[in-house]
Amino acid sequence: MSTAHLAIDLGASSGRAIVGVLEGRPVRLRMEEVHRFKHLACPTPAGPVWDLTGIWQSILTGLRAGAAWCRENDVELQTIGVDTWGVDWTLLGKSGELLTLPHCYRDPQNEPASERVLEQLGGFERLYSRTGIQLLPFNTLFQVAARYEQEPKLFDAADRLVFVPDLLSYWLSGEVATERTIASTSSIISVETGDWDYELLSQLGLPTPILGPIVEPGTKLGPLLGEVADATGASSSVQVVATASHDTAAAIAAVPATGDASWAYVSSGTWSLLGAELDSPLVTEAARAIPFTNEQGIGQTVRFLKNIAGMWFVQQYRQDLEKQGEQWDFAQMTSEAEAEEPFRTLVDPNSPDFASAGNIVEKMRLCARRTEQPEPETVGQAVRCWLESLALSYRHTLEQLESVVGQTFDELHIVGGGIQNKLLNQMTADTLCRPVICGPVEATAIGNVMVQAMGSGEVSDISELRQIVARSSELERYEPGAGQLGDEIVNRFSSLLGK
Repeated sequence: MSTAHLAIDLGASSGRAIVGVLEGRPVRLRMEEVHRFKHLACPTPAGPVWDLTGIWQSILTGLRAGAAWCRENDVELQTIGVDTWGVDWTLLGKSGELLTLPHCYRDPQNEPASERVLEQLGGFERLYSRTGIQLLPFNTLFQVAARYEQEPKLFDAADRLVFVPDLLSYWLSGEVATERTIASTSSIISVETGDWDYELLSQLGLPTPILGPIVEPGTKLGPLLGEVADATGASSSVQVVATASHDTAAAIAAVPATGDASWAYVSSGTWSLLGAELDSPLVTEAARAIPFTNEQGIGQTVRFLKNIAGMWFVQQYRQDLEKQGEQWDFAQMTSEAEAEEPFRTLVDPNSPDFASAGNIVEKMRLCARRTEQPEPETVGQAVRCWLESLALSYRHTLEQLESVVGQTFDELHIVGGGIQNKLLNQMTADTLCRPVICGPVEATAIGNVMVQAMGSGEVSDISELRQIVARSSELERYEPGAGQLGDEIVNRFSSLLGK
């Protein structure tokens, strides 16, 4: 009998409800999007906050559509799970009342708070040795410090700190839980114990009673609340599962690696996350210096990864062109890039110059002038510059990864929306001089669904999960071209880093 699981997959600007159906022998996964919506952070005098009620109404619409689709297609909807972006949180009172809207991670209060926290601790080295998380000013630890300084009495009234997906799971089920993968983005989890670092918070004068027990991904929280079932037409027997609640954890769970080859991964979209799956955290000086972050994954694994640039430039460039009255789609931009001269201009994609939106190609031209390279003059030249530079950045980061973990990886798996750019895929294989396996595109939603299925006992472990994903997905393999990438290009790119 076919069974269905509903993934609520929330990014920082949009969300989707996708039904995943497990069917057949051997089992295969079929995905069906039933609802898509947009949402934005809202400016307030206290800082930017998320539109929770708007998001919640969209989730109910998605659940209603998912339940209806399952009835129409004669499959049983068994579970629902929510994944979101990381680090953002809110507070609940003892009655379960929401005490404050969650602030968006882009809140400008976070950066000065991060500086104060690091000064109190005696520098980032000490924090990294305890939590293994890379230094980002919007990490939950710094957000809590910022809010506690502004509104300490708010914390006096609080009973639990919950991350955004934990809150939405609570509203679905009535059960409060903190899921491990989302908690691991906070920079409050101890790499030694895998539990909250209460000593760290006490040292900073921050409250600890608001931190609740951590549950593993795949934990069943309970059935839908009656009010939710009535409002959506879903069965009250549908179980709410604390899936891999951090979107990157869900995406990495769906990497279809099934053979004996050693592999690294890239989760590719607006940003790219490149790393490896480890058995335990790695908090060496070399890991901190790069930096690599230690986030927790499925089956007691560690997502050892580095945040690097992705398709941000191309997306922003397209928006800039639209503002100028020019209509381009991504396929056209890539086609123009393919016809341009290779390695004419290179940039460091992770340069702060590209961190903000607006006039993005002018920022590239500024980098070119500063490094005495030809300025991009056409859309194709600008896009080719970015794609080649991104592929070289992948190579540089993979070399760093192999050096830090002391292992060579046979192949690179790339999942997510970025794999739709076939030119970048081939550039990456050519630049890395090793095979690149691309797919699936919908890795986050697939991982969400499959961890629900694992929690329901339909999938035994991460190995079987990945076998199902592999046989259910259209994967593309890119072999490196005949020509080797010259040392001159690699050295030229290396000389640009940090400039």
